[in-house]
Amino acid sequence: MIPVIEAKSLSIDYKLGSGWANAVHEVSLCVDPLEIHGLVGESGSGKSTLALALMNYLAGNARIASGEVRLDGDDLVAKSLADMRHIWGRQLNLVPQDPLASLNPSYTVGDQIAEITQLHEGVSRRAAWQRAIDMLREVKIADPEAVVRRYPHQLSGGMQQRVTIAMALSTHPRLLVLDEPTTALDVTTQAVILDLFRELIHENQAAAVYVSHDLGTVAQLCDRVTVLYAGEVMETASVQGLFTQPLHPYTAG
Repeated sequence: MIPVIEAKSLSIDYKLGSGWANAVHEVSLCVDPLEIHGLVGESGSGKSTLALALMNYLAGNARIASGEVRLDGDDLVAKSLADMRHIWGRQLNLVPQDPLASLNPSYTVGDQIAEITQLHEGVSRRAAWQRAIDMLREVKIADPEAVVRRYPHQLSGGMQQRVTIAMALSTHPRLLVLDEPTTALDVTTQAVILDLFRELIHENQAAAVYVSHDLGTVAQLCDRVTVLYAGEVMETASVQGLFTQPLHPYTAG
């Protein structure tokens, strides 16, 4: 079985003054079809950096220093920016931590979802608008025909996050990167959103990387987990194995 995403001996540096500082060191992991793979660790452990590197989507002050990242066996590191722009938003999508910050306050929910579909699939405006309504219904938003005409500030935090999920899934990507997507939500809404993630990822035949420091949500959502500490992998195990026989003090509690 070819993994959806695979990293081999991946090292990532950040620009520091006139030189470079290593943040992630020779990490190897793979995410199989339909798998939700957790990345956990303390703040500064490199988990968000690694997740963005799996999308070849690092900030301008960071670089992949060495190693490989492969999407369905295809090397992403070797691709040009133009090539990656065809992959981002279509095969690789990000669900961010703060949904309101990622939504454009000047456009309706429907406009933002429809724009993605038109950009990546070249469908008509009418078809894209209908897709937006269908996606809102898929993420279990009541009365999607009304919500599609609302602006982000008119929605609750939980509904805003559902909209970002709808946007991320609208092009049926191969991989979703979920970067602490429930941090700003209350506990009850967190549980609902996590259940929704699992259901929709399987329905869409996708895979996901879930970044979190919250082991409770990791236990609820993930199939396997990689523990990072100071930019290195300490252990990778099934969720059950990680919590019953942890090898690292972070997961042992």
